[in-house]
Amino acid sequence: MNWQDIDISSGGSTLSMWPPVIYYFVSIIVGCGLYIGRHFIEKYANITVFFVYGFFVLLIAAIHYCLFKFGAEFASDVLRVHLDVYAYDSIHFGSIAFALIYIFAVPSKFK
Repeated sequence: MNWQDIDISSGGSTLSMWPPVIYYFVSIIVGCGLYIGRHFIEKYANITVFFVYGFFVLLIAAIHYCLFKFGAEFASDVLRVHLDVYAYDSIHFGSIAFALIYIFAVPSKFK
């Protein structure tokens, strides 16, 4: 058995399991980066970097919310990625979960 033989089936059509795996892997890496950035921003940054980083985190959370709300159209038109969000419930509902988790990465205390 190799990696091309691993498929899941949903509704009679065969879907690959790799898009959700890659989506979650990238989202977890981005989330860890945002939380590490929050730590450094709260410790060392000035007020301008503090606000810019806060808006950056909100932008990343908004991208995940738009994936939840607008699905494949947003992914293909704005992000230029062919990702059928509605075909994978784990990506569809995971995007709203990541959006809510990322909001907690907004820096809250200034040095």
